[in-house]
Amino acid sequence: MRRRQLIEIHEQAWCPAAVREGATDCLQLIAVIGRQFRGAVDPLRRALAHADVPRIVDLGAGAGGPWRTLYPALQEATERPIRLVLTDLYPNVSALQAVCAQAPESISFVAGAVDATNVPVELSGVRTLFTSFHHFAPATAQAILQDAVDARQPIALFEQTHRSLAAMLFMVVLAPIAFLAVPLIRPFRWSRLFWTYLIPAIPFVLLFDGIVSCWRTYTAAELREMTAGMHEAYEWEVGRVRTALSPLGMSYLIGYPNEGGEGRKKEGDSVAMSGGGR
Repeated sequence: MRRRQLIEIHEQAWCPAAVREGATDCLQLIAVIGRQFRGAVDPLRRALAHADVPRIVDLGAGAGGPWRTLYPALQEATERPIRLVLTDLYPNVSALQAVCAQAPESISFVAGAVDATNVPVELSGVRTLFTSFHHFAPATAQAILQDAVDARQPIALFEQTHRSLAAMLFMVVLAPIAFLAVPLIRPFRWSRLFWTYLIPAIPFVLLFDGIVSCWRTYTAAELREMTAGMHEAYEWEVGRVRTALSPLGMSYLIGYPNEGGEGRKKEGDSVAMSGGGR
């Protein structure tokens, strides 16, 4: 099944903010309730072992991603305090503030746009992308990896979608969960009810974007090919772990500087972080 660089509705500028944020809020709730990313703890620990500072910089954080449950689990599994910085090209500020409130001394967010292909040098630490790497066309995806290599920062990617018919059928089952999930999301918003029950835009976006995400997801072979020219400076690991709700599991790619490799340090603009410690 050939990868296709299709569009996802929630990425488009014309998509109403209430629909975009409602869809990402639903995905976050499902991830939290299902503890879908607990399998990411061990790969993240391995990446953190190669970081200069005990910090994770989440790129494409959306509504906060899996961090409500993943952060406590990761902190429990490590021997030193871990800082977490949430970033996005289009940050959902209210949702990120809610995640930061969970541990304001350890979790912060960047209120402005952060480009994953040009991360400011101040944001050092393990770079993570959860269920978002497939959004990027091959050239941009490789630029994200290359930017981490140039800055000599570890990077970890996690995807729950797969480019297969079984994964697409699973999305058909998953999307209607929005009708049950929306009333449970906090803080409560009437707009979510409007875009779910009166005009079912949020469930439609989850279904449409979920299927498109499967078409866009990179295979393990494609990830290995993408990193093939970076092995002189970096160690790369591609794998898959089990998840609670999905029989398909979660695939991942982690990379970190090797002892003999050389990368290019780069300068970046200063970034103001909000909502917690740094």
